[in-house]
Amino acid sequence: MTTSVWTPPPADEAGLTDWLRDREPVQRDPGGAWHVFGYHEVKEVLHNHGAFSNNVVKPVRDDSPMRLYGTGNLTWMDPPRHRQLRGLVNQVFTARYIAGLEPMIRETAETLLDGIRGRTEVSYVDEFASPVVATVIARMLGIPEKGLRLFQEWSKDLLELCDPSAEQNSLQKIFTRTQIAEAFLHRFITRRRATPADDLTSGLIAAEVDGERLGDDEIAGLMALLMSTGQAATMTLTNAIFLLARHPESLAKLRARPELLDSAIEEIMRYRSQTTRVDRKTTRDVVVAGHEIPAGQTVAVWFASANRDPRVFADPEVFDIERSPNPHIAFGHGIHFCLGAPLGRMEIRIALRRLLESTVDFTVDPAGTRMLDPRLMYGASEAAVRFDWRTA
Repeated sequence: MTTSVWTPPPADEAGLTDWLRDREPVQRDPGGAWHVFGYHEVKEVLHNHGAFSNNVVKPVRDDSPMRLYGTGNLTWMDPPRHRQLRGLVNQVFTARYIAGLEPMIRETAETLLDGIRGRTEVSYVDEFASPVVATVIARMLGIPEKGLRLFQEWSKDLLELCDPSAEQNSLQKIFTRTQIAEAFLHRFITRRRATPADDLTSGLIAAEVDGERLGDDEIAGLMALLMSTGQAATMTLTNAIFLLARHPESLAKLRARPELLDSAIEEIMRYRSQTTRVDRKTTRDVVVAGHEIPAGQTVAVWFASANRDPRVFADPEVFDIERSPNPHIAFGHGIHFCLGAPLGRMEIRIALRRLLESTVDFTVDPAGTRMLDPRLMYGASEAAVRFDWRTA
């Protein structure tokens, strides 16, 4: 392999895209960390969970304001516990269960659409994309209406963690709201243990494998995981507006041929992978693309680069809503493939379809838009969108 001069990843989206394009499939930076950019190499790392551990985060202390994310978090967990916990969740979070959520998702999207319909300019993330996802998750869990506002604020907090322009006091605000959410969830779980209902929380309480059931901390942690990973759907709804506004010919084609919606969504996720990268740590010496990575090394796995690998995707820099095949890995690969991918796709499809049916056109105002740090996530914590609405 020809070794290129290492430059740190730029913090702006256009610069990062160019930087990723120039990477070799596997590289080591001057600080000693490894980076995997190629599609096949990324899949190899994600598949080899024995050599590449997900347990890359130090244990969250009991006195930490973020302890809610320390237990039940499948994304930071290796087998055998990952397999056991995912098995319990899979008992409840089935394809049939997710399909049954469709009427609720439609009603949620329609209600939030009614709240912005007719207004010329909308704070799109704050008033539509984020609350659609947060409200669906809350209602799926059985959270009462008075708790929906907490979930919607919590969703905004999670996006601010990736917002480089967030106010200095944002972190403390996020800590405080996380502690409020943790206390709320534990009270709610206690009530559901006493009085089960037809919701995901009650299903998680009742789930059992080989005589084992989930504890309250694990259930609360899984709820937090649903909220954090649910931001992928929020960002795809946001990226859809950005990309379709930037490519009016694609928007016109999609309006003329609405059957292309599913294909368009997959291309949006490939072109602007909502999660830019994830980290792993080697448990033993391992060879990837001819490079020997020693045990104990941090490895950054770049989805955003893999999904534009020209060895797999023809004309990868072209946004093509008819791209086929489109084997992107925006939802991951292997045992950590996103558990909520079917739910996320349904949320995105329903909300985006109704938005397209309700509008004639839309544009994004850069002055009212706050982009996230693309080295962590593609998207925005806020987007000012001007809509031209259809008349009845």
